[in-house]
Amino acid sequence: MTSLQIDLPALIDLDYTAFSDDIDFYEEFARRAEGPVLELGAGTGRVAIPLAEAGFEVWGIDNDEAMLRRADANTPAKVVNRVHLQQGDMRAFDLGRDFGLIFAGFGGFHHLLTTDDQMRCLERVRDHLQPGGIFICDLRPAWEEEWEFGESTPLFHDWTRTLPETGETVMRSHSVHADGARQVKRQTNIYDLIGEGGVTRRVVVEVDLRFTTSYEMEGLLQRAGLELDSMFGDFELGPYDDASEYMITVARKPEVTS
Repeated sequence: MTSLQIDLPALIDLDYTAFSDDIDFYEEFARRAEGPVLELGAGTGRVAIPLAEAGFEVWGIDNDEAMLRRADANTPAKVVNRVHLQQGDMRAFDLGRDFGLIFAGFGGFHHLLTTDDQMRCLERVRDHLQPGGIFICDLRPAWEEEWEFGESTPLFHDWTRTLPETGETVMRSHSVHADGARQVKRQTNIYDLIGEGGVTRRVVVEVDLRFTTSYEMEGLLQRAGLELDSMFGDFELGPYDDASEYMITVARKPEVTS
């Protein structure tokens, strides 16, 4: 593995595959919904595959072809017929079907950097939901993040792990630069891969993330024709408050009335 395109999905798996706090949460809501499930920003299949293993028909879109190839490779043969992944933009997808549950997990909605982008996504969600269907958006509250305006934070070491495919030692670090006026932070993730003889190669990933308040989210959902149902602060359905680690919004598409 020598290119960023190949490295990054493997590094994402190394980074996040062990995180499973949200799996039971999405499985429970998939059981409440009637119809298939759609994940926006499916990545390497961390959530989509367990949902398929639980018996659900799961569709997923992601704009990164390399991530989807990794997801295909991660999908066990026994559920390959229940996992349907394709490349697509969460602001402009048209899958030609309705869903009982659509979710943007693991902060995927943070990647939408303008109100216009957010609205375009939510309008696509509305148009793909069955009447009464559920939309879930999992975000981090703004106060949970590092906001040192005007300058980048120091480089923080996050973890050191072994990459199974190559046996290399991987050290991940990150720094953050905040733009308070736009409610956007640029996070730079650095993966140093150390091989035999100490030979090191570096993968640098920069990502811009926009943070949305609870009131903004409620307004966006209303404008898109979705009804706010609940807001949780964790995946155990705890209340959302100023100590919450997450801001998990659950909304519904109104039932058709005569």
